[in-house]
Amino acid sequence: MNGDILTLYSNAYGEAAGEYEFVVVYWQPESTEVGGSTREYAANQTVQRIGVNFAQGYSTSDVELQSHYDKQVEATAWLERDGERVPGATWRFEHASAPASQQVQIDTLAEAWTYVFRVAILPGLAAVVLGLSLAKVTLKRTGTGPRYGKGAWVFLGLIGGGLALSAAYYEVAVVIANLDILMGLSLGVIAYGGGLQIHSDVEYVGFERKELTDAVALRQGRDGESDPEAVPDGGASEVTDSIEIPESNYHDELYEDLPRLPMVRGEDGRYIPKKGIGPFLARFFSDAARLDLSSLTTRVRVNTGCISEKVYVHPDSEGVKHTAAHLARRMPVWWRIDPETTERGEKLLYGALTLGALALPVIGWKVGGAVANVPTVGAALGAVALAVESLEAQPGSVEFTPAPRHDVTADASLTILQQEHADAKTLEEYEEIAWSERTTTALEAREVQGRQDKTVTRRLNEEALGMGLDVEARQDSESEPTLGGPEPDTNDSDTSDVRADGGDNE
Repeated sequence: MNGDILTLYSNAYGEAAGEYEFVVVYWQPESTEVGGSTREYAANQTVQRIGVNFAQGYSTSDVELQSHYDKQVEATAWLERDGERVPGATWRFEHASAPASQQVQIDTLAEAWTYVFRVAILPGLAAVVLGLSLAKVTLKRTGTGPRYGKGAWVFLGLIGGGLALSAAYYEVAVVIANLDILMGLSLGVIAYGGGLQIHSDVEYVGFERKELTDAVALRQGRDGESDPEAVPDGGASEVTDSIEIPESNYHDELYEDLPRLPMVRGEDGRYIPKKGIGPFLARFFSDAARLDLSSLTTRVRVNTGCISEKVYVHPDSEGVKHTAAHLARRMPVWWRIDPETTERGEKLLYGALTLGALALPVIGWKVGGAVANVPTVGAALGAVALAVESLEAQPGSVEFTPAPRHDVTADASLTILQQEHADAKTLEEYEEIAWSERTTTALEAREVQGRQDKTVTRRLNEEALGMGLDVEARQDSESEPTLGGPEPDTNDSDTSDVRADGGDNE
């Protein structure tokens, strides 16, 4: 029993109903040597008498036992009436009061605030800062946390808390009662998990490998082998070869590998983490798989889609090989020696230590029960120690052979076409600029030359006519002087020659 309230159920009729006395004797088992033999006896006995009243018929009565917070005791109880024991009404049980039922001695508001600051607020603030700092250090080494969602953590927390309270309520209460500061320090665990969850920025990288040997050419009706009905060059066929197009209306069937791996960018490179608590612990105690892209000659960034980068893998290679960091099992203690070179005496010693390590949960159960009456907590600590000794963190790795620069693929051709298109577009723009400059220069030169020719011709005509050509007031009956038109009577033969020259110039 871990409680101090014991309920008695009775079914009494007639004279059996009435007043009784419930007697409880608390004791601890010890042994002593008597006449060369070991005898056990009940030591440190304490007697408690409680009066109870059993009513007619079916009834219940609650009795309050003495509290035992520091240790577990054996208890033997029976019923007495008028100083005589009631036959058959005898019980024996173990009793240890749950520390959670113990009240804290607080009499004033100041004492209450002091208690809250001491066990919750101050340890909680320190634990939150420490938890966030540890999360940052952990992410620097592991890249990301276990990558479980918030719902999974809530579910695991509820299940774990429910199991702990239902199966080990007394042990948990004992630990909290003796270390009440754990109530505040528990916030550090929450802050640590939250820090791992918040900074887990995971993206994905794809590894594309073209399969160049297993392609199916439906146009030729073959799959890696020559078609016996195919006609070689220069041959003849009696029946015209037909091409059967499937209902899906495609001609060729190509194969390629496109695995997708999670990637986290860190200060020390790109991590390839695997989901799970085991891989997370392996990355923490060992080296995570890191993606090295220094040997790439062509880099592909993806604008939209489920991946952010794509890596071309050599078609003749086996593709990308990802070995995640993991925990490997080993024989505790024994793994430290080499059985072939170790002497017999040392082997016996390490064998005994190995057996002791395997028995750590049992040892923890016994020690926890003897020291603080918390066998479950002791067994759990022993199991953790055994797991640490029995598991080894193995580093992860990512290996692949990058494809050669501009491999003979459609993607490489597209890259070349894009580059050539950009170069051609640039060259076309430069040609347009050059022709524009040349055209502008020629037009300006022709305009200047035209103005000069017009000025010279006008001056020669004015000298030949003996009048300015800018005179606009003329009689309507007179025709304007033109080269090759009617000549005035006053002009001589010399003027006619000059006018003829002017006509040529104009």
